[in-house]
Amino acid sequence: MSDGQNAIGVPAAAVYALGMQRSDVTRDDGTWVGLSLDVQDRHQPGLCVFTAGAQLLVSQMSQPVLLAVVDEQHEGVDFWRTDGYRSVVPPLRADAGRALAGSPERWAHRFAQHLIDSPGSPLHEGRWLLSCESPLRRWRHADASHAEYWSSMLVDGHPSGYIDWFLHAHSWEVLPLRPMPDADDSRVKAYRKLGACLSNGQLAGRS
Repeated sequence: MSDGQNAIGVPAAAVYALGMQRSDVTRDDGTWVGLSLDVQDRHQPGLCVFTAGAQLLVSQMSQPVLLAVVDEQHEGVDFWRTDGYRSVVPPLRADAGRALAGSPERWAHRFAQHLIDSPGSPLHEGRWLLSCESPLRRWRHADASHAEYWSSMLVDGHPSGYIDWFLHAHSWEVLPLRPMPDADDSRVKAYRKLGACLSNGQLAGRS
């Protein structure tokens, strides 16, 4: 397979940036699937994973973020978060949310720019794909709200916790690198209000 091609389609366009080439990936019918990132000149990521035997360390800019160790019986793993993680994506402003609403392509390009601009991002040399086609989104039951579903997907425990191989072996879950804000957090309320406004505007536009 030649450069610039993908098993599920051919990029429709390419955008070049310092150290990175972005290419829109589409299916044969032109449906947008994701954004391919070809990263050069970044030999080591700012967010790294190191392992040594049963021990694991996640580091960001040489600062420990997550430490974990597999127990002696190999039945699970203990973890401890240091609160040292700093998001590579800045808080979303309401005007940006309104501008990008309904466009997965524009969201992908926005995240790609943050990833390449941040020295603490996981990007390093190679090919990456940003896509909204995640099985995690498809598994949400229609009767469950987005808040209920994503809350159920989070691994409990802060700053420390334990992941049992028997209980968690067949489930996909999310282990945040920092504690999630409470439902009554001011920024959460602002995002909830923004989401409701965008949904109402989109529905009104389709009527």
